[in-house]
Amino acid sequence: MKGTVFDIQRFCINDGPGIRTTVFLKGCPLDCLWCHNPESKKLKPQLSFIKKHCILCGRCQEVCEYDVHEVTEKGHKIDYEKCVLCEKCVEACPAKALSIYGKEMNVEEVLSIVIKDKNYYDNSNGGLTISGGEAMSQFDFTFALAKSAKKREIHVTIETSGFGKSEDFDKIEPYIDLFLFDYKVTGNELHRKLTGVDRGLIDKNLNLLLYKGAKIILRCPIIPNYNLSHEHLESIYQLAKAHENIVMVEILPYHNLGESKVEQIGDGYAASEAYMPEEQEVEGWIKKLKEMGLQKIGRG
Repeated sequence: MKGTVFDIQRFCINDGPGIRTTVFLKGCPLDCLWCHNPESKKLKPQLSFIKKHCILCGRCQEVCEYDVHEVTEKGHKIDYEKCVLCEKCVEACPAKALSIYGKEMNVEEVLSIVIKDKNYYDNSNGGLTISGGEAMSQFDFTFALAKSAKKREIHVTIETSGFGKSEDFDKIEPYIDLFLFDYKVTGNELHRKLTGVDRGLIDKNLNLLLYKGAKIILRCPIIPNYNLSHEHLESIYQLAKAHENIVMVEILPYHNLGESKVEQIGDGYAASEAYMPEEQEVEGWIKKLKEMGLQKIGRG
């Protein structure tokens, strides 16, 4: 069983309880305007180029057989569509300006990294977090990884937008100790406009997990000028209030890390009107939710 992994980060403290290893999988069916991991959207691996690292030596152009690179004294142009991921340019680049996002790994290869820190998990109530992209986009791999981790008595958390087959959520639920479930946008029309998909399937899967008694942290990215409104904050409160197994609401204020990443993969950034809020503004959102009556709230 193989999956396409674009990063594995050890000693994480913001992706669930305790000390964790987070496995980031490629592929996401959503197209959120503010995506902070745009390199995760496509399922297949892809070329990355960090312009500021390039020394214009031209070695990538010399070894590439597909005319992907054009290096002149004026700069370095890349035709990403021509890239066949042979990695010859990556190996030739002395400045490490080129890399590949995404690598095929099997379950045992991933777990061999995860298991290294089991003592830290046991002592901090941590474990494995499967993230993305959207982890449920590679369901067979995600399911096998979660099931194998549980056999090794490792706590498993999954971060999900909720967009996936309901039968898959039903099947994997017994092997997941905690769901980090995104609540991105209130209202179906606006949700479709900002993420590219309707809320219907997401709400269906959230209700399924709530019915089954799954432990859920509701993660709420707040993007000024896009999804920030009193209606949205009110909906977050009402949802958390109605369900005891939503154990926490986490507010995720917008950050612009995705903006530089889209340049690396030759894409464009859509959330041009978003801005990074000041600390005082974020505390104001949390204060409003507390005033509504929501006490189980923190920052993600």
